[in-house]
Amino acid sequence: MFVLILSTCSLACSPTTPPDTLDFIDAVKRGWTYTATEGRLDMGGPLALSVTSTGANVHLLIDAGTTFHGPDDIQPAVITEDMLVFIPAGSTEELLLPSACGSADAMGASEGMVYDAGVSKLSDELGQVLDRINAELSPMDNTAQEVIWVYTDDHDFSSVFVPAAEERTLLNIFEEEVEGFEDPGYAVRYREPDPEEGTRFSGEAMEARCSFPVDAPRAMDCRVVLEQPDGETLTLIDDLDVGSGFRIYTLTVGLEGYPPGTYQMRLEGKRFGNVIVSREMRLQG
Repeated sequence: MFVLILSTCSLACSPTTPPDTLDFIDAVKRGWTYTATEGRLDMGGPLALSVTSTGANVHLLIDAGTTFHGPDDIQPAVITEDMLVFIPAGSTEELLLPSACGSADAMGASEGMVYDAGVSKLSDELGQVLDRINAELSPMDNTAQEVIWVYTDDHDFSSVFVPAAEERTLLNIFEEEVEGFEDPGYAVRYREPDPEEGTRFSGEAMEARCSFPVDAPRAMDCRVVLEQPDGETLTLIDDLDVGSGFRIYTLTVGLEGYPPGTYQMRLEGKRFGNVIVSREMRLQG
């Protein structure tokens, strides 16, 4: 994760006495104004935040778990790590913040979309978990998102993927920060997926979750097909409307009771039957 601060303030304009620290949500309640916009996709899609102060010099704290809301059918933007930045009195500052979508059931925002439906904060527990993941695990783009889905979409903790060498650290974080946490055991081990594949398994729950990044030149009708180890195919979704432009489609299929082996999840065009993108999943016995 990176945090880029675009600010006109130099070291020379810092106050001689330490300013107070003000939480971002409290600042909004005090009349501060902001504009939150989906950032450029070629920069990793960070949230572009413009903040205008109405008070004295402060250190503004934007906590992990702070959530910016847009239209009802768009995923909210959830801040995934704490940020503390000095804001001079009465100034407007431009910030770029790391963010992740908050709801797996909603569509992702497009570049330049404004989150203008308010700001809130997810649980303090989630904030603590995100803080420790950022501090104790190697950077992985999907880990924070998968933790957020546990809190927003009823996913199981075992769906959070980290490399095998870091599983114990992740479980320690959950055991120490999550009330009533029960070790899922990671009873079923799978090959470690390529980071670009987006393949995720959920341990005991036996669910495969695949992300398909699609950059379609035009809108098209598609289907989602699962090819089993014996070559038999199963149509999971027969009618999926894929819009033009870049989208990420996340699909989940339960595999409990399925035989071990190599599976292929495919996104196919209905008109010509061409494979647009596929993901390999290896289910071990």
